Amino acid sequence: MQVEEYLQHLVSSIDKREDLPSQREIADKLGISRSAVQHALRHLQDEGVVSVKQRSGIEVNKKIDINMLGMQSMTAELGNQNVKIKHLSTSSVQVTKQLQNFFGSKTSQLLKIERIHCNRDKPLSYEITYFNKAEFPTLEKVDFTNLSLYQILCDEYNAVPTYGKEDITCILADDRLAKALQVKDGEPLYQIESFNYQADDRPLECTRQYLIGKQFKYYFTANNIFDYQED
Repeated sequence: MQVEEYLQHLVSSIDKREDLPSQREIADKLGISRSAVQHALRHLQDEGVVSVKQRSGIEVNKKIDINMLGMQSMTAELGNQNVKIKHLSTSSVQVTKQLQNFFGSKTSQLLKIERIHCNRDKPLSYEITYFNKAEFPTLEKVDFTNLSLYQILCDEYNAVPTYGKEDITCILADDRLAKALQVKDGEPLYQIESFNYQADDRPLECTRQYLIGKQFKYYFTANNIFDYQED
């Protein structure tokens, strides 16, 4: 526990791997055995805090910061040229009661788009997005591999998300999500449900995302939180 607390403090205060001491240096500084250090490092590896590689030392696994008050797409939030988008499928589905409350009583058919964001071929997030099929019919024919969904909406329909609501919860991966994200059953995930509107108050899209918990950190900033109001 002493080693874990020491490394957690270092990880939170540095950005470069070179700033992390070696296993021998940690053992000498804390006056403990190297086996105790290795045991602590295995635990921190399982939590995704660090990686331990032979001849490379201890590397920090920096989490991806996501702004809770932002209206950017996941592609823009990730902001990494190594992140790729894998388009899994687009299908036409019947609207559920929950989604009809959002899209409106006249909506009967939705487009369901499933995608995965990957970093160096390892999944980061699994995303399911719903649109009113009557308003965005051409999206059914688009291959969204490595394409920004919001950019296509803007270019083809002049549709831009202006405000919305986001529900963030923590869940454990079931068999389906574990396979999609290539993680173990029971892995902690963020589940984010977004309901986004256009400037004229028309519903734009509903998205459910599953993010690998140890890869992300959610935050928000405000100049004066007491002035924050929900419209």
